[in-house]
Amino acid sequence: MNPRVKSIIEIHPFSVTLEWTNGEVTTIDFKRFLARELNKKSVFSKLFQPEIFLTVKTDGRTLYWDSLAEIINVDGSKKAGPLDFCPDVLYNFSKIVIIH
Repeated sequence: MNPRVKSIIEIHPFSVTLEWTNGEVTTIDFKRFLARELNKKSVFSKLFQPEIFLTVKTDGRTLYWDSLAEIINVDGSKKAGPLDFCPDVLYNFSKIVIIH
């Protein structure tokens, strides 16, 4: 099993530097990660708005954005929910940062 996000070290528009539970520090370039979503009307395309991207949070496992996705309840009603990513996908896509 891959490690989980321990903390967010730095956030810039479209990239996040993370500390993982295994002690590694990595950066994820979301412009590259989500390049196929850039010109689509998907929920992921919202992340290309800097004011939204910069609100990223961690729950000690992965990254998420509050109220960016839509959840449909069993009764058909809709409510806002978090948009998150599988931490394994984030880890495998991230690049190790060399710390001096």
